[in-house]
Amino acid sequence: MEHFISFVLLLLIGGCGFLTIYLIIDFFEYLKKYHTVVWQELCYERPFGIPQKDFFFYPVKPLKFIPFLFSDDDPRDGSLADHKTRIKYSLIGLAAVVFINFVVRLFI
Repeated sequence: MEHFISFVLLLLIGGCGFLTIYLIIDFFEYLKKYHTVVWQELCYERPFGIPQKDFFFYPVKPLKFIPFLFSDDDPRDGSLADHKTRIKYSLIGLAAVVFINFVVRLFI
């Protein structure tokens, strides 16, 4: 039974992690398409000498992205706020599943 619980918790952590990654990538695609100025502020300009637009993944500045994600200063576009809310909820879900994993492991 212990192995089954560990396996289920591992699947939950993996699922929440992949969902969060997917939502962040979708958020940056949305920013790149509709809010180019904000996207350019949140990403490095020329990492490794490669232009921003030709880079394989998004070279995100975490010290600018995290405060932007948790700020309430959104333009009138409601879709931007929806994307940010989904990412916040997925991060909360991921943290909750990891916390539950630690608590369950204490009692198994």
